[in-house]
Amino acid sequence: MEKKSIGQEKGNRSELTVKMFGKFQVENEKGILNKENMRSEMLTRLLAYMISRREKDMTAQELIDVLWPDDQSDNPAGALKNLMYRLRKLMSRTWGDGGKYIVTGRGAYQLNPEFVFHIDIEEFEECCRQVFNSEDPAVQQENGKRAVELYQGMFLSELSSEYWVVSIATYYHSIYLTMVKKLAALLEKEKKFTDVEEICGKAIQIEPLDEEIHCFLLRAMIADNKQQLAASHYKETVKLLYDSLGVRPSGEMESIYEELQKIQHDHESNIDIIQEDLREEKASGAFFCEYGVFRKIYALESRSSRRLGISVHLALVSLYLDFQIQKDDQDYTDLIGVGMSVLEETLMKKLRSSDIVCRYSVNQFLVMLPACQYEDAKMVVNRLKDSFYRSGKTGRLLLQYSIDELDVD
Repeated sequence: MEKKSIGQEKGNRSELTVKMFGKFQVENEKGILNKENMRSEMLTRLLAYMISRREKDMTAQELIDVLWPDDQSDNPAGALKNLMYRLRKLMSRTWGDGGKYIVTGRGAYQLNPEFVFHIDIEEFEECCRQVFNSEDPAVQQENGKRAVELYQGMFLSELSSEYWVVSIATYYHSIYLTMVKKLAALLEKEKKFTDVEEICGKAIQIEPLDEEIHCFLLRAMIADNKQQLAASHYKETVKLLYDSLGVRPSGEMESIYEELQKIQHDHESNIDIIQEDLREEKASGAFFCEYGVFRKIYALESRSSRRLGISVHLALVSLYLDFQIQKDDQDYTDLIGVGMSVLEETLMKKLRSSDIVCRYSVNQFLVMLPACQYEDAKMVVNRLKDSFYRSGKTGRLLLQYSIDELDVD
């Protein structure tokens, strides 16, 4: 069969719409190609790479290095020719045009430059340019909304292990997060809080650990009189930060939560209604709270201890694994996560109702023990330790603790 030089094909050709954010898909009015119906990861990898490099000719060696990076094929040149034949046939069967989607010349391949490709990542980049280059808020909002709409997930998420995908995916993900924050700030300034909620709500589904986006979302919920929803989201986010990153919420997030608490009580009432609102549902066990609330209770207990001479002790309870493992390893996260759930349950059930507990880090709880001498505090924590180990779910976990009296100076 006669080889055709790159760029020699003439005539009208199909327009193809390509999605590379999230699940990979190429389509026109005649049909769709994606990982499911292509039924071959190698074909998917080849087509995705060729589209990403469609304006350049690709040598056979370049494609071999991408498809078989670890010399996994005994005859890579032959395997590439076979794969290219299968891809041509598949594209022709799906979209017609006689298999002229790929042209070759001098050992190089290229998608036919006469075809028109509408690719989400390119439209995304253009929208972002409009946002950052324009000073018109209307233009910025229109293009910003379109950009975040186009971003349906990480670049080629189904091929996320490919070395050439990783850096590109990181690049676009970073731009997306920057765009979300810029757009949220614009919308917040114009008091379009419902739009902020929608954009940030989607963003945290994609990137749940970006605290700044959570702050935008919380402020929008509060401004939209969704205080209960904001309080619930704050607590879920704090737990997520502890579980995933082992960090406490930032000062900004804690300030938002404090403002939320003020707003929830910023209306005139009578003492009976207030008492009803303050009355705690019947509950046994310790009082669990976020670290910000714990700090305020600490300050109050410290004052009371200084004034009344009542001893109050603080215990730091920590979990460790009994073998060496990196803290960013998924096994570490999973084992510590299970252990912390068991420990929280133990603390809540075994401590007094006057005791206060908060999560301090990924593997630690703080426990405040009011009206409790050192020896009593030590006995209490040792009982907790025994109960924790008896749960039967703590294999390979070690519980350690330290106790100190509240600083009342």
